[in-house]
Amino acid sequence: MPENLYGIDLLADRIETAKKLSPHLNLYLGSATDLPFEDKFFDIVIQFTVFTSILDYSMKQKIAKEMLRVLKPDGIIIWYDYWISKPTNPDVKGVGKQEIKKLFPNCKFEFHRITLAPPIARLLVPISWMLCELLEKIRIFNTHYLAIIKK
Repeated sequence: MPENLYGIDLLADRIETAKKLSPHLNLYLGSATDLPFEDKFFDIVIQFTVFTSILDYSMKQKIAKEMLRVLKPDGIIIWYDYWISKPTNPDVKGVGKQEIKKLFPNCKFEFHRITLAPPIARLLVPISWMLCELLEKIRIFNTHYLAIIKK
């Protein structure tokens, strides 16, 4: 049910756009370092490409701590983010397995490398979707981790 979905963003224009597209969602303007939710509020907490855009490690730690705080004891965190840095963008730094494990101490992890590198996909999709699917299955050129994190 949409009224059971929540989101937070630092940028007001993104919240406004999201509210127009999905008026029944609970969207908040604010920082993930101080989530406006009670302890143990969520069954699932999801982050998509947030941590790679944060270069300050102490801020990453605060966000991870908040994610754990609002997660129910039997809940899960779904992590989707780059494990590799983007050489063309100094404002994005990949987050590897060891860093993820350090950010979420005493948790259990399930990691999957997914998502064919976007520049490769953009080049190959017009030629062959099948080739893209094959390369993604091989995982050599996959750039993201999909991780399930449990307390």
